[in-house]
Amino acid sequence: MEERIETVTTEIKIGSHRIKSLKPGMPILTLAPMAGISNWPFRLICAKMGAQMVGVEFINCNAILHKNPKTLQMMNFCDADIYRDTGMSLLAAQIYGNDIGRMVEGALVLEEKGAQIMDINFGCSVPKILRSDSGAAFLKDIDRMMNAVRSVAEAVSIPVIIKTRLGWDHDNISILEVVKRAADSGAHAVAVHARTVAQKFNGTADWSWIARAVEVSPVPIFGNGDVFTYEDAVRMVEETGCAGVMIARAARDNPYIFSGARIPTFTERVRLARDHLGMMVEYKGEKVGVMEMRKFFASYFKGFPNASHLRTSLVQVDTVTQAHRILDEWVTESDRQPYDA
Repeated sequence: MEERIETVTTEIKIGSHRIKSLKPGMPILTLAPMAGISNWPFRLICAKMGAQMVGVEFINCNAILHKNPKTLQMMNFCDADIYRDTGMSLLAAQIYGNDIGRMVEGALVLEEKGAQIMDINFGCSVPKILRSDSGAAFLKDIDRMMNAVRSVAEAVSIPVIIKTRLGWDHDNISILEVVKRAADSGAHAVAVHARTVAQKFNGTADWSWIARAVEVSPVPIFGNGDVFTYEDAVRMVEETGCAGVMIARAARDNPYIFSGARIPTFTERVRLARDHLGMMVEYKGEKVGVMEMRKFFASYFKGFPNASHLRTSLVQVDTVTQAHRILDEWVTESDRQPYDA
């Protein structure tokens, strides 16, 4: 008799929102907020690929209230209605700041703009952010952190989540205290980057702390750190028991990671590059849109044989016409097969 293998669809709850895995047997995968990356074109691409929650590039609350032009552009949440109408994903707007009152005001503005989830950044380890007493600097004063969580949670009507790190350094690991107190302060989920502030992005992410956080947390834990492939995401869930995986740099290089383990073909990546380029030009105009696409061109064609010339050509384009011409030439030249570098 043939053994029957059952596949289960994972589901978690964040406030009133229910998040399910894209397909039975897959982990819940979400897009991490990334500065300069997670604008609406990229969020929409990842959502269509299967990201069940997409993070907005983190926004300075002081800049929101001062109506900084660059920040106002970052607050273009035109994709929110698509997620709300289709249910394909959830828009999580991430804030940071050093003044709790202004963080509350900023959160209210982003909720009005269409955010479905409010994400507070307590994990950024960039020196400039730390010097301003923002981001991961809150880990030096957990009481202050919880005051910020409570104040924002009481002000907005949407669920609040937080993203943080293991602690300030290996001698000051505070993640277990943070996850327990965050829930009491009103957080509906916690994303844990399994490195300390001192590590920044160096060294290895210690997933064992994610597992320990899961054991003590009354709310869902999202794991983050050293997830480079779909298989890594699956392994993180298996090893830690986390509710979902928040993917950053790997998604930038390959948004198809949200669809599962299948490697996209060359033709599919060309189509992705064309679609992304079109949306970026719509978002920022041709000059800036094409310039900002260069980093994605470099990533999207990484790992294909003899594609270095293509990548070199694409990262130098200045116009949409140039980009399409180069892509046309490569599609015509050969029908390349997927290759995992």
